[in-house]
Amino acid sequence: MNQLIFNRFLKDKEKNNSISYKVISLLVGVIIFLIVLPGIFILLGLYIKDNIWEGVIKIFEMIISILAITAGSFFLVWATVTQWKTGKITADTDDSSPHLIINGPYKYCRNPLELGAILYYLGIGTLIGGIIVGAISFFSGLIVESIYSIFFEEKRLEKLYGEEYKKYRERTPFIFPGIIGRE
Repeated sequence: MNQLIFNRFLKDKEKNNSISYKVISLLVGVIIFLIVLPGIFILLGLYIKDNIWEGVIKIFEMIISILAITAGSFFLVWATVTQWKTGKITADTDDSSPHLIINGPYKYCRNPLELGAILYYLGIGTLIGGIIVGAISFFSGLIVESIYSIFFEEKRLEKLYGEEYKKYRERTPFIFPGIIGRE
């Protein structure tokens, strides 16, 4: 049946080379390809955006929140426990360890507390306000805490531990650990 209709159309096309046939064919093509199909595609896109995409984004944001809060908390706890066990200090004191702490998370980065905090900021920000708020929280924390670490904390540690800290700083990443720990 379809072959019969297609053959009939081809025969009609061969017979009708008139201007009116060409204009009507052009108008039908314009209506189908420039109005009807784009309209269907736009409606489909709007439906997906409003009914499906928002849900996908929410799931994605929830996964980021859970992973970032978990990883951030892990680094915060690990660094604090390492400080306590190694130097008998906690992160919120001005006491200095009798020796430079380079084990635990400090083996992988010089600022695991900052790493934990900014990951936590990403997770909490995303959970409360969405991925944009999470990203702003992450980068704001990264900037503020990095400025503090570079201009105050690292100067203090270099003064306290001298050459030992300089060597440690040369071989250990600032905040973001490499895939493999450096020795």
